[in-house]
Amino acid sequence: MTVAYDLYGAKDLGLLSAKVNVERTLGEALEERDSSYQGGVYYMLGGDDAENFVLKLNIDPFDGDAVEQNYPDYTVLLYINATDRSFALERIMRQAGFKLLRHEVF
Repeated sequence: MTVAYDLYGAKDLGLLSAKVNVERTLGEALEERDSSYQGGVYYMLGGDDAENFVLKLNIDPFDGDAVEQNYPDYTVLLYINATDRSFALERIMRQAGFKLLRHEVF
C-alpha cells in the first residue's frame, strides 16, 4: 500500500468558505481547533495515527510570511496526511476549489 502526503491550496477562498467546501465534498465535519503552532484557528478531521486532514491559513503567525513559501499566492492550505486514496481525493478536492501543490509518497 502506498501512503501519500498531499498539500492542496486555494487562492480565492477564505478559511470558513474553504471549510464548508471541504465538509460538503467529504460529507464529514471538520473540528475547529486553535494552536499557535498552526497559526491560530484551524480545522482537522481524523486522528494523528491515520489519514487526517488539516485546513489552515497560509500565514506564519511569527513573521507573517507564507507557511508554504513556495506557494505564497495560496491563502488557504489543506494537508491530507497518510492517505492511501490520494488520486481519488485529488479529483474531489478540485471540485472544492483546491489545487494539488505537492504530492509525496513514503
